[in-house]
Amino acid sequence: MASRIKKRADNRYTVTLTLDGKRYFFYGKTQAEAKAKADTARARLKAGGPVRDATRSLTDWLNEWTGTYLAISDRAESTKTMHEGYARTWITPTIGSVPLGSLTANDINRLLLTMKASGKAESTRRNCYTTLRKALDDAVTNGLLAANPAHKIRQPGVNRHEARFLTAPEVGRLLQAAETYRYHVVLRFILGTGLRRGEALALRWSDIDFDNAQAKLRGSLTRRGRELIVSGVKTTASRRTVALSPTMVGLLLQQKGSQAAERVQARNLWRNTDFVFTTADGAAVEPQNVLRTVREAANSAGLGPVTVHSLRHTYATAALLNGVALKVVSANLGHASIQITADTYGHVTDEAARAGAATVAEALGL
Repeated sequence: MASRIKKRADNRYTVTLTLDGKRYFFYGKTQAEAKAKADTARARLKAGGPVRDATRSLTDWLNEWTGTYLAISDRAESTKTMHEGYARTWITPTIGSVPLGSLTANDINRLLLTMKASGKAESTRRNCYTTLRKALDDAVTNGLLAANPAHKIRQPGVNRHEARFLTAPEVGRLLQAAETYRYHVVLRFILGTGLRRGEALALRWSDIDFDNAQAKLRGSLTRRGRELIVSGVKTTASRRTVALSPTMVGLLLQQKGSQAAERVQARNLWRNTDFVFTTADGAAVEPQNVLRTVREAANSAGLGPVTVHSLRHTYATAALLNGVALKVVSANLGHASIQITADTYGHVTDEAARAGAATVAEALGL
């Protein structure tokens, strides 16, 4: 790392630094200022970073990032779509013109404040921040930045809300109202297993083990552009095997029979997808149609706002209140950690703990 210092005609000083065969120039009003800039460059290079940050715009990098780093990552397709959406809808219009090397923590704060002023929820702002942080982490990896400015600010917090769940009478009213809908069987299956919507729709008959009453979860059905695809599971914990109750085994056997009848009726138009839940011609089910089913059925039953996630929450709540261990419920739900389950169902686990304490006291005659 050869260097030399020279005084210019304008009385400023220049330090010329030769690094890996390339010459870099650092200017200062004093020798000390010029040397300090050169020393900073040496330190960056020693730490594995670039001598100078890239001058290309953040938008330019995001366009490359979504098409390469994000596209080739092992993230779920739904997650990739989410990151692409935040980059396109919020980051690019708000701070996309800022050069990568000039991006500061204050720029990121400006992005988050703009989203807040637009009425975006805490979780939305947090997800957008995550998208930007990951994109900038990859910029550092690619040698475009020495450090990620997103790490200089605190990640936006999110106040957790207790999960909405249905009581047993409400479940009965919902299912009765859904009987006339094609995908009512999907609602029953999610209530009985706690699966995510995409996981249930991605199930194939080859994943069902009737002899051992279990189902293997290998992916999630999501929409990506004009296509419905089965992407990888959300987390490592999501790749799991779930036990099926006798009721759920019976439901699947009935579904298998109904599907066989539809196959005969569809004849050569039948699509051999092997999905457990299909359209009338054997194709994959549009996830939004399941959401529409539960919303319309809930409205007809006078239950107010109910989503597919509400069914999953109902399964978890019923399991915990009826003595199923938290660890088992967490594993069945495919949560990345038991803490996520505990945080989401705090009110339920507290009640279950009190019931458990009373049971132990009674068993010991205390």
